[in-house]
Amino acid sequence: MNKTIYMACSLLLVMAGCTKTKITQQGEMATGAQIKLIHAAPGVPAVDGFVNDKKVSATTIYPVTDQEIVTSITTGFSYLSVFPGLNYLSVSPGSTVIKFTAATSDPVLKSPQTVAPQTVIGEVTQATKDGSAYSAFLMGLPGGSANGLKVKVVEDKFPAPIANKAFVRFAHMVPNGEVLDLNATYTLAGGTATTQTVIPNTSYGTVTDFVPVDVNPTSTTNYKFQMALSGTATTFGTITADIPLAPGRYYTIIGRGLAADYAVPGTSILLRASARPKLPTTDPVTRAPEIYFNAPGITYYTNK
Repeated sequence: MNKTIYMACSLLLVMAGCTKTKITQQGEMATGAQIKLIHAAPGVPAVDGFVNDKKVSATTIYPVTDQEIVTSITTGFSYLSVFPGLNYLSVSPGSTVIKFTAATSDPVLKSPQTVAPQTVIGEVTQATKDGSAYSAFLMGLPGGSANGLKVKVVEDKFPAPIANKAFVRFAHMVPNGEVLDLNATYTLAGGTATTQTVIPNTSYGTVTDFVPVDVNPTSTTNYKFQMALSGTATTFGTITADIPLAPGRYYTIIGRGLAADYAVPGTSILLRASARPKLPTTDPVTRAPEIYFNAPGITYYTNK
Protein backbone atom coordinates (compact mmCIF):
# COMPACT_ATOMS: atom_id res chain seq x y z
CA MET A 1 0.00 0.00 0.00
CA ASN A 2 2.98 2.25 0.51
CA LYS A 3 4.12 1.98 -3.10
CA THR A 4 2.49 4.96 -4.73
CA ILE A 5 2.80 5.81 -8.39
CA TYR A 6 2.15 9.41 -9.33
CA MET A 7 0.27 9.71 -12.60
CA ALA A 8 2.10 12.05 -14.94
CA CYS A 9 -1.11 13.38 -16.45
CA SER A 10 -2.39 14.46 -13.04
CA LEU A 11 0.85 16.19 -12.20
CA LEU A 12 0.64 18.11 -15.46
CA LEU A 13 -2.91 19.13 -14.68
CA VAL A 14 -1.91 20.28 -11.22
CA MET A 15 1.02 22.27 -12.52
CA ALA A 16 -0.59 23.73 -15.60
CA GLY A 17 -4.15 24.20 -14.41
CA CYS A 18 -3.50 26.45 -11.42
CA THR A 19 -1.57 29.66 -11.98
CA LYS A 20 -0.85 30.29 -8.30
CA THR A 21 0.11 26.79 -7.23
CA LYS A 22 3.07 24.91 -8.65
CA ILE A 23 5.77 22.49 -7.60
CA THR A 24 9.20 24.04 -7.40
CA GLN A 25 11.89 21.99 -9.10
CA GLN A 26 15.49 21.55 -8.07
CA GLY A 27 17.55 24.51 -9.17
CA GLU A 28 14.59 26.89 -9.39
CA MET A 29 14.45 30.03 -7.28
CA ALA A 30 11.78 29.46 -4.59
CA THR A 31 9.13 32.19 -4.56
CA GLY A 32 5.91 32.40 -2.59
CA ALA A 33 5.18 30.21 0.43
CA GLN A 34 6.46 26.64 0.17
CA ILE A 35 4.00 23.94 1.31
CA LYS A 36 4.40 20.17 1.79
CA LEU A 37 1.48 17.85 2.68
CA ILE A 38 1.99 14.71 4.79
CA HIS A 39 -0.66 12.02 5.45
CA ALA A 40 0.25 10.76 8.93
CA ALA A 41 -3.15 9.64 10.31
CA PRO A 42 -3.25 5.82 10.74
CA GLY A 43 -6.44 4.13 9.58
CA VAL A 44 -7.53 7.07 7.43
CA PRO A 45 -8.07 6.32 3.72
CA ALA A 46 -6.29 8.13 0.89
CA VAL A 47 -6.81 11.88 0.84
CA ASP A 48 -6.91 14.85 -1.49
CA GLY A 49 -4.98 17.97 -0.52
CA PHE A 50 -6.29 21.50 -1.06
CA VAL A 51 -4.62 24.89 -0.67
CA ASN A 52 -6.89 27.93 -0.72
CA ASP A 53 -9.78 25.71 -1.91
CA LYS A 54 -7.86 24.44 -4.95
CA LYS A 55 -6.91 20.78 -5.21
CA VAL A 56 -3.14 20.53 -5.43
CA SER A 57 -2.38 16.84 -4.84
CA ALA A 58 -1.96 14.29 -7.61
CA THR A 59 -3.99 11.20 -8.43
CA THR A 60 -2.35 7.93 -7.37
CA ILE A 61 -2.76 4.26 -8.21
CA TYR A 62 -2.03 1.47 -5.75
CA PRO A 63 -3.21 -2.06 -4.94
CA VAL A 64 -5.66 -2.70 -2.09
CA THR A 65 -7.73 -5.57 -0.75
CA ASP A 66 -11.45 -4.87 -0.94
CA GLN A 67 -14.02 -7.43 0.23
CA GLU A 68 -11.15 -9.95 0.21
CA ILE A 69 -10.48 -9.25 -3.49
CA VAL A 70 -7.12 -7.80 -4.51
CA THR A 71 -7.58 -4.90 -6.90
CA SER A 72 -6.04 -1.60 -7.90
CA ILE A 73 -7.68 1.73 -7.28
CA THR A 74 -7.19 5.26 -8.54
CA THR A 75 -7.51 7.71 -5.68
CA GLY A 76 -5.68 10.37 -3.64
CA PHE A 77 -2.42 9.94 -1.71
CA SER A 78 -2.32 7.25 0.95
CA TYR A 79 -1.15 6.97 4.55
CA LEU A 80 2.55 7.89 4.99
CA SER A 81 2.67 9.51 1.57
CA VAL A 82 4.10 13.00 1.12
CA PHE A 83 3.04 15.48 -1.54
CA PRO A 84 4.94 16.62 -3.42
CA GLY A 85 7.46 13.82 -2.99
CA LEU A 86 10.30 16.18 -3.91
CA ASN A 87 10.51 19.89 -3.18
CA TYR A 88 7.45 21.93 -2.15
CA LEU A 89 4.31 23.45 -3.58
CA SER A 90 4.70 27.17 -4.18
CA VAL A 91 1.60 29.22 -3.27
CA SER A 92 0.76 32.86 -2.70
CA PRO A 93 1.78 33.89 0.84
CA GLY A 94 -0.60 35.35 3.38
CA SER A 95 -3.58 33.66 5.00
CA THR A 96 -3.23 30.15 3.56
CA VAL A 97 -6.04 27.61 3.96
CA ILE A 98 -4.84 23.99 3.95
CA LYS A 99 -7.41 21.21 3.81
CA PHE A 100 -7.46 17.42 3.59
CA THR A 101 -10.55 15.54 2.34
CA ALA A 102 -11.15 11.81 1.99
CA ALA A 103 -10.58 10.88 -1.65
CA THR A 104 -13.12 9.05 -3.80
CA SER A 105 -11.62 5.88 -5.21
CA ASP A 106 -12.24 4.39 -8.64
CA PRO A 107 -13.60 1.76 -8.39
CA VAL A 108 -15.51 2.66 -5.23
CA LEU A 109 -14.40 0.56 -2.26
CA LYS A 110 -16.93 -1.80 -0.69
CA SER A 111 -14.98 -2.49 2.51
CA PRO A 112 -15.84 -0.27 5.49
CA GLN A 113 -13.71 2.87 5.72
CA THR A 114 -13.06 5.05 8.74
CA VAL A 115 -13.93 8.24 6.82
CA ALA A 116 -16.51 8.56 4.04
CA PRO A 117 -15.38 9.86 0.62
CA GLN A 118 -15.34 13.65 0.19
CA THR A 119 -15.51 14.22 3.96
CA VAL A 120 -13.39 17.14 5.16
CA ILE A 121 -10.96 15.43 7.51
CA GLY A 122 -9.01 18.46 8.66
CA GLU A 123 -8.60 22.13 7.80
CA VAL A 124 -6.45 24.94 9.10
CA THR A 125 -5.67 28.53 8.18
CA GLN A 126 -1.96 29.28 8.40
CA ALA A 127 -0.21 32.65 8.17
CA THR A 128 2.56 32.10 5.61
CA LYS A 129 5.45 34.26 4.43
CA ASP A 130 7.12 34.62 1.07
CA GLY A 131 10.15 32.35 0.83
CA SER A 132 9.32 30.35 3.98
CA ALA A 133 8.60 26.60 3.98
CA TYR A 134 5.83 24.78 5.85
CA SER A 135 4.87 21.15 6.42
CA ALA A 136 1.20 20.29 6.99
CA PHE A 137 0.62 16.98 8.79
CA LEU A 138 -2.75 15.25 8.78
CA MET A 139 -2.62 13.39 12.10
CA GLY A 140 -4.66 11.74 14.83
CA LEU A 141 -7.25 9.01 15.37
CA PRO A 142 -10.45 8.77 13.28
CA GLY A 143 -13.47 9.41 15.51
CA GLY A 144 -11.25 10.02 18.52
CA SER A 145 -12.38 12.37 21.28
CA ALA A 146 -8.78 12.54 22.46
CA ASN A 147 -6.10 13.00 19.83
CA GLY A 148 -8.73 13.20 17.10
CA LEU A 149 -8.02 14.07 13.49
CA LYS A 150 -6.51 17.48 12.82
CA VAL A 151 -3.99 19.33 10.68
CA LYS A 152 -0.76 20.51 12.26
CA VAL A 153 1.37 23.01 10.35
CA VAL A 154 4.99 23.66 11.25
CA GLU A 155 7.38 26.10 9.68
CA ASP A 156 10.41 24.28 8.30
CA LYS A 157 13.34 26.26 9.64
CA PHE A 158 16.53 24.96 8.04
CA PRO A 159 19.76 25.64 9.95
CA ALA A 160 22.76 26.84 7.98
CA PRO A 161 24.78 23.94 6.51
CA ILE A 162 27.66 22.56 8.56
CA ALA A 163 30.57 20.65 7.05
CA ASN A 164 30.28 16.85 7.47
CA LYS A 165 26.75 17.14 8.85
CA ALA A 166 23.22 16.23 7.79
CA PHE A 167 20.15 17.47 9.65
CA VAL A 168 17.26 15.41 11.00
CA ARG A 169 14.10 16.12 12.95
CA PHE A 170 11.56 13.80 14.57
CA ALA A 171 7.79 13.91 14.00
CA HIS A 172 6.00 11.81 16.65
CA MET A 173 2.83 10.70 14.84
CA VAL A 174 1.76 7.69 16.95
CA PRO A 175 -1.53 9.06 18.33
CA ASN A 176 -1.82 6.59 21.22
CA GLY A 177 1.90 6.37 21.89
CA GLU A 178 3.99 7.41 24.87
CA VAL A 179 6.85 9.93 25.08
CA LEU A 180 9.70 8.66 22.93
CA ASP A 181 13.42 9.04 22.31
CA LEU A 182 14.86 8.76 18.81
CA ASN A 183 18.07 6.74 18.85
CA ALA A 184 20.45 5.97 16.00
CA THR A 185 23.32 3.64 15.21
CA TYR A 186 25.81 4.56 12.48
CA THR A 187 29.38 3.98 11.37
CA LEU A 188 31.52 6.65 9.71
CA ALA A 189 34.12 5.64 7.15
CA GLY A 190 37.13 4.23 8.95
CA GLY A 191 35.37 4.37 12.31
CA THR A 192 33.45 2.05 14.63
CA ALA A 193 29.73 1.72 15.21
CA THR A 194 28.27 4.51 17.34
CA THR A 195 24.87 4.49 19.07
CA GLN A 196 23.41 7.67 20.51
CA THR A 197 20.16 9.38 21.38
CA VAL A 198 19.65 11.87 18.56
CA ILE A 199 16.42 13.50 19.79
CA PRO A 200 15.12 12.77 23.32
CA ASN A 201 11.83 13.10 25.17
CA THR A 202 9.37 13.74 22.30
CA SER A 203 5.62 13.61 22.96
CA TYR A 204 2.88 12.80 20.48
CA GLY A 205 2.17 15.52 17.95
CA THR A 206 5.58 17.16 18.32
CA VAL A 207 7.68 17.97 15.27
CA THR A 208 11.09 18.86 16.60
CA ASP A 209 13.62 21.31 15.21
CA PHE A 210 16.32 20.04 12.88
CA VAL A 211 19.49 18.86 14.64
CA PRO A 212 22.90 18.11 13.04
CA VAL A 213 24.24 14.55 12.86
CA ASP A 214 27.65 13.31 11.75
CA VAL A 215 28.02 11.98 8.20
CA ASN A 216 30.84 11.16 5.80
CA PRO A 217 32.00 14.35 4.05
CA THR A 218 31.69 13.09 0.46
CA SER A 219 29.32 10.11 0.62
CA THR A 220 26.16 8.94 2.33
CA THR A 221 26.18 7.43 5.82
CA ASN A 222 23.72 4.69 6.75
CA TYR A 223 21.76 5.49 9.90
CA LYS A 224 19.61 2.89 11.64
CA PHE A 225 16.99 4.77 13.66
CA GLN A 226 15.04 3.23 16.54
CA MET A 227 12.37 4.67 18.80
CA ALA A 228 12.52 3.92 22.54
CA LEU A 229 10.34 4.76 25.51
CA SER A 230 11.79 7.99 26.82
CA GLY A 231 14.72 7.57 29.19
CA THR A 232 14.75 3.77 28.90
CA ALA A 233 16.32 1.01 26.83
CA THR A 234 12.85 -0.31 25.92
CA THR A 235 12.51 -0.15 22.15
CA PHE A 236 9.23 0.80 20.51
CA GLY A 237 8.21 -0.36 17.06
CA THR A 238 10.39 -1.91 14.41
CA ILE A 239 13.83 -0.72 13.37
CA THR A 240 13.76 0.95 9.99
CA ALA A 241 16.04 -0.13 7.20
CA ASP A 242 19.20 1.93 7.04
CA ILE A 243 18.51 5.49 5.96
CA PRO A 244 21.34 6.93 3.85
CA LEU A 245 21.99 10.46 5.07
CA ALA A 246 23.94 12.82 2.84
CA PRO A 247 25.92 15.88 3.94
CA GLY A 248 24.03 19.15 3.60
CA ARG A 249 20.59 17.49 3.37
CA TYR A 250 17.57 17.76 5.69
CA TYR A 251 15.35 14.81 6.69
CA THR A 252 12.13 14.31 8.64
CA ILE A 253 11.94 11.03 10.57
CA ILE A 254 8.32 10.04 11.28
CA GLY A 255 7.25 7.78 14.13
CA ARG A 256 4.21 6.07 12.61
CA GLY A 257 1.49 3.53 13.35
CA LEU A 258 -0.35 2.65 16.57
CA ALA A 259 0.90 1.67 20.02
CA ALA A 260 -2.25 -0.40 20.73
CA ASP A 261 -5.34 -1.58 18.89
CA TYR A 262 -7.97 1.11 18.43
CA ALA A 263 -11.71 0.55 17.96
CA VAL A 264 -13.05 3.35 15.74
CA PRO A 265 -16.09 4.87 17.49
CA GLY A 266 -19.42 4.36 15.74
CA THR A 267 -18.07 1.62 13.46
CA SER A 268 -17.19 -2.07 13.56
CA ILE A 269 -13.62 -1.27 12.51
CA LEU A 270 -10.73 -2.29 14.73
CA LEU A 271 -7.45 -0.65 13.76
CA ARG A 272 -4.67 -3.02 14.70
CA ALA A 273 -1.25 -2.18 16.08
CA SER A 274 0.14 -5.40 14.63
CA ALA A 275 1.47 -6.17 11.19
CA ARG A 276 -0.99 -7.53 8.67
CA PRO A 277 -0.98 -11.36 8.77
CA LYS A 278 0.13 -13.21 5.65
CA LEU A 279 -0.98 -16.80 6.37
CA PRO A 280 -3.23 -18.66 6.16
CA THR A 281 -4.91 -17.07 3.17
CA THR A 282 -8.20 -18.69 4.21
CA ASP A 283 -8.33 -16.42 7.27
CA PRO A 284 -10.52 -13.38 6.44
CA VAL A 285 -8.23 -11.16 8.52
CA THR A 286 -5.37 -12.00 6.17
CA ARG A 287 -7.10 -10.17 3.35
CA ALA A 288 -8.81 -7.50 5.41
CA PRO A 289 -8.28 -3.93 4.15
CA GLU A 290 -4.69 -2.78 4.58
CA ILE A 291 -5.99 0.34 6.27
CA TYR A 292 -6.77 -1.76 9.36
CA PHE A 293 -3.13 -2.61 10.10
CA ASN A 294 -0.77 0.06 11.44
CA ALA A 295 2.19 -1.47 13.24
CA PRO A 296 4.46 1.11 14.89
CA GLY A 297 7.72 1.92 13.18
CA ILE A 298 9.67 4.58 11.35
CA THR A 299 9.47 6.17 7.93
CA TYR A 300 11.09 9.30 6.57
CA TYR A 301 11.22 11.84 3.77
CA THR A 302 13.81 14.32 2.53
CA ASN A 303 12.86 17.97 2.94
CA LYS A 304 15.64 19.22 0.70
